Amino acid sequence: MNSSPSSNMSEDDTKLMSEFDLSESSELPPTSITHSSIVLSIAILSIVVIIFLIVLCKLVRCLCFQQNSNNHDQTERISSVIQSDISTIHWYPQHHRSQIKHSLSCDHINDGNRYTCTTKDGFLSPPLPSYNRCHSNEVNSLDATITRSSIQINQQTMNEFLNIFFQIILYLGIIAIIAYFIYPLHNNIENYFKNNVVWITGASSGIGRALAKELIRLSPSTRLVLSARREDELHSLVAELPVNPDQCLVLPLDLETHEYGFQSKVDIVLDRFNQIDVLINNAGISQRSLIKETKYAVDTRLISINFLGTITLTKAVLSHFIQRQKGHFVVVTSVAGYAATSLRSSYAASKHALHAFFDALRLEHTKDHIDVTIVCPGFVKTNISINALEGSGQLHNKMDPKTEKGTDPTVCAYDILHGIAARKHEIYVGHLASIVIYLRRLCPQLLYRIFLRTEAS
Repeated sequence: MNSSPSSNMSEDDTKLMSEFDLSESSELPPTSITHSSIVLSIAILSIVVIIFLIVLCKLVRCLCFQQNSNNHDQTERISSVIQSDISTIHWYPQHHRSQIKHSLSCDHINDGNRYTCTTKDGFLSPPLPSYNRCHSNEVNSLDATITRSSIQINQQTMNEFLNIFFQIILYLGIIAIIAYFIYPLHNNIENYFKNNVVWITGASSGIGRALAKELIRLSPSTRLVLSARREDELHSLVAELPVNPDQCLVLPLDLETHEYGFQSKVDIVLDRFNQIDVLINNAGISQRSLIKETKYAVDTRLISINFLGTITLTKAVLSHFIQRQKGHFVVVTSVAGYAATSLRSSYAASKHALHAFFDALRLEHTKDHIDVTIVCPGFVKTNISINALEGSGQLHNKMDPKTEKGTDPTVCAYDILHGIAARKHEIYVGHLASIVIYLRRLCPQLLYRIFLRTEAS
């Protein structure tokens, strides 16, 4: 007796389909609020509040400077130019005119607005009552001129306002730059990856697996090419993704076989999807052994997989990108590509080489509208240390304490996708990544001492 397709569906499959059923709504599942996004939002909000308080204090100071509580309806002011060692301009409200007469003896001039004044004793004592700028001046010439001007703008107050205005513009510009480069809200992952073909290597576990899941969650129309050595893990990943299986291509790939080239793999992808939009070079292997204990075969294998295999696949895809005049290369390296640590000598060397290669690729093919993004993860909670090679060539089979406490791969994948959509040149993700990289650039000796203390402890 033939059963309907729905009856053959297991209970788990039914739950999975109901959980990700988007047929009645075009809305995506809500984006998770990560720890890094919360910290970043608090930091930006704090900067805005501090700048607002600074500007407010300056405005209050400026307003207090020009405020005159005893004269609200009069805008007439008197300017006094005192001819002394350094000519000084003073501005006086009208109600101070009577005080000026105690210090100066003034005679009227024919034009009606000018007076010729002579000090009574050669000194301006008591001081002329300049508003908030009172001081005594010794007069070398006993003659001075007072010009009376109605409804005249206080030049000092105008300078204060212009100063505050330009500071506001400067602060807003700084906030805009920070928001643009650190928190790219203007970029939309779904729009960037919509209907694109994204090829992810090393997709069977770790960051690569998390990238595939996050990409489908944020952009369901994306078509995926999933590559790794373990084909069974790739098929299990496809089963977990809430998409049509025809939307994914499982393509086993071993970067260590680069001597044969990967053009045949590229042809398979093009036959299936007719295009490649983004290549994420994520596959690689790590190391846990001292230099003196590492065999030459281990060094060769690390360089072969991490560097030579990656650039061979990149070159195979490059011709397609040039032909389309469009494409995006993403390579996942490591913080070790900037700051090498002990037990990772050849691994760090392979990551340094990737940085140099892809920086050169970016320069050579900017004219072909090809983007290059280098991702530098710090400590991410994956099996990278378990699968690392020891000096003898055996697997390490141990989880590093720092790796175990590292950033969740889903959070890491989310940040990487945001950076790719923003077309960033470099992305720093994971625990301590940014701190180590900037210390390496600015204070390499300090970072060296920190590493020494860490090794000693």
